[in-house]
Amino acid sequence: MQSNDVIAAIDVRTTKICTIVARKVNGQFPEVIAHSVVPCSGLKKGNVENINLTAEAIRESIYAVKSKTDLPVKSAYVGITGSHVSFENKIDYFDSVGAKGVITDEEVRSIPDLVTSGVESYGREVIHALPRTYRVDGHNGISDPTGMHASGLEVSAHVVTAGSSFVRDLDSAVTSAGVQVKGMVLEPLASSEAILTQKERDRGASIVDIGGGTTDIVSFKKGTINYTSVIPVGGFQFTNDIAVTYNTTYHDAEQAKLKYASTDPASVDMREELSLPVLNSNSVASVYRRDLCQLMRERTLELIRLIDLKLQQAGVRQDSAAQIVMTGGASTMPGFFEMAEQYIPNCSIRMGAPNHLSGMSTELEAPAYSTGVGILLYGFRQELAADKALVNHVRGTNRREGQGLMGRIKNIFNS
Repeated sequence: MQSNDVIAAIDVRTTKICTIVARKVNGQFPEVIAHSVVPCSGLKKGNVENINLTAEAIRESIYAVKSKTDLPVKSAYVGITGSHVSFENKIDYFDSVGAKGVITDEEVRSIPDLVTSGVESYGREVIHALPRTYRVDGHNGISDPTGMHASGLEVSAHVVTAGSSFVRDLDSAVTSAGVQVKGMVLEPLASSEAILTQKERDRGASIVDIGGGTTDIVSFKKGTINYTSVIPVGGFQFTNDIAVTYNTTYHDAEQAKLKYASTDPASVDMREELSLPVLNSNSVASVYRRDLCQLMRERTLELIRLIDLKLQQAGVRQDSAAQIVMTGGASTMPGFFEMAEQYIPNCSIRMGAPNHLSGMSTELEAPAYSTGVGILLYGFRQELAADKALVNHVRGTNRREGQGLMGRIKNIFNS
């Protein structure tokens, strides 16, 4: 298998690194050939805080994949998130587009670069410049202006930026592990690639991805993205609440959360107890499970209210037809989904997990891996679009060269 037939995705999360490797199959959806998941302690709330620890975890994840496939991972698409991420919906006018009288496919493909060049933000880096709609000669709401007669084009775009230092640290961690960053993608946007249908995008939908360190939100309206937000609260905070409240280690708190946590304390036998090792001691504390679940309920309610506030800002809560899709590992805590339905009323809410790809294991079909699978699909679509653009460019060049040759022949006969 040639290296250019392989596509790789690295999901760098607060608690784990997930690497997925797939092969491209004749322009169809990629076929997963291997994946690995390793713990990571180099991040906090989605941001790289220790480059060496993060690079070590990425290197371990890459090695695990290579041991299964014997394929070196030289480059990969990487997800990015964190509270430093922000967005802007902006409108630009480009009089250079359509200068020849007709808007070409090549000009439309250049729009993201044109939008990016107009963003002036010190200490910020553009991650995405996503055209939403176009306006041509007074006509609004155009989704694809290719082939239209115009001299100038107005573009409405969703621009996502990230703190430059955070981007550099993430890039350094990945490259230090021996992998070239082929492209970065906002993590909730990646998740949408894995779990949203086109019908949901068109009708209006929001992804709420509750990960280890952050809760990431992205909203779509009429098929295009219109809102992005990152809440610096995730599964880590739930575990930390247990560790602090019961004076135990983070590891033991995490195990207790996974085994005993629920957001419905009333459903738990009030006499049921569990044991937690006391920090820096040989003793063990007895904890009522109902009390632990009450703690989880309070944290869940706080997070859901923050999510609801963001959805109101996005205009989703005002649209009864909009779909909210919950995903991410922390969203699977027993009772979390039911609380979301209760405290985000008048909205249609469903759980989301990655759509199945050929070769994908059962593990990757869980909500915790929506982002990883989505990064893979995002990278696949990027490369598919690049291949298509290259083919069109070659065809256009050949066509022009052919016309030039015919013109020269005609000149010979006419002379």
